Amino acid sequence: MAALPLEELRRQQSLGLQTRALVPKSAGQLQTERERIVARLQWLLNVTVAVAFAGVTLIAWLPFSPVPHEFRFGAQEVLGVAVFASCLFILHERAELELGLYDYEPVEQTTQGELRALLHRVPEGASYQQALAADQRTFVTGEIDGIRRRAEAFTPKTLPADDGNAET
Repeated sequence: MAALPLEELRRQQSLGLQTRALVPKSAGQLQTERERIVARLQWLLNVTVAVAFAGVTLIAWLPFSPVPHEFRFGAQEVLGVAVFASCLFILHERAELELGLYDYEPVEQTTQGELRALLHRVPEGASYQQALAADQRTFVTGEIDGIRRRAEAFTPKTLPADDGNAET
């Protein structure tokens, strides 16, 4: 919190917002989160297969069931749509998680230079870079937005040449 400009700090305190310190996650924390997401992806895939198998089995069993003939076809249609929609919803959630895995990918070399330059404008930037170096890891894509947001908060309002005293 001490790294924010005074007026920004006062504004956030008046709104009751808490600002998190700019601290990088360790390589172990990133790996643990990535493994947790991959495990959840596998679980969602297993659920999708189980729901699809159970639905197809139930639909195939209906013609041989004691359900009255007038309701069988309608029940099969309803079950088919419900199973399809359920599987589609679960697969959509799985796809969103897969997109979330992108946050744990290493950043390209050109972007690393940009992030280092942004961190030079932030008071916590040197300690952030030292923590990454001590952990022997590079930036990951999930850190980009947080670093850019923090660096934009510390951008000077006017440049020294913009104060009207410059000679032309």
